[in-house]
Amino acid sequence: MSQTETTNEPVQVSNKYDCTQIKNAVDDELSRYFSEDQKFNQSHVHTDIKLLLGYVSCFIAGGSFLYEYKTSFNDALTVTTICVIVYWILQTISFVYGYLVEKDELFSGIKKIDGKTISALKVSGKIDKYSPIYELCLNYTDISTGKTVSNKIEPNVATWFDTKGVLVKQAIDSDLNTYLSTLVQKIHQE
Repeated sequence: MSQTETTNEPVQVSNKYDCTQIKNAVDDELSRYFSEDQKFNQSHVHTDIKLLLGYVSCFIAGGSFLYEYKTSFNDALTVTTICVIVYWILQTISFVYGYLVEKDELFSGIKKIDGKTISALKVSGKIDKYSPIYELCLNYTDISTGKTVSNKIEPNVATWFDTKGVLVKQAIDSDLNTYLSTLVQKIHQE
């Protein structure tokens, strides 16, 4: 299926009162809106680092298994123990990276015009388990002036879904456009 075919499908959640489903749907839509509609080039650094740590962990586990398969359990016990320790160290690094560095970041990207970076945008957010209020923080940087402005907003995500749990793209796009326009205006007023 091509990229254009998948973006035309409506985003629907099976339970519009499940905050996890709502958060995942809104997070995906935020990334789509800022990368496709607003033409920000999304940074995948956090994903790449976590994937690298995961792949290295898998290779360590596979190498340990292969070594034990070629030798005996008793001969491979030391190597297996070291591999288990390294595996858990890598998983701890991944967790700490997500908690301290990535935090609640949903989107990070830059906008280029004629090959020149003109602005950067970072969006982070969190939603409480039993609340439809999604706390979003948008940080917009104008590269030419070096100025950065932030805006914390708390939209009610229930207004972005219809009664059947289908995400209404016009509603979310309109709100996100308003939030971004406010940031751009704010940076040019200062």
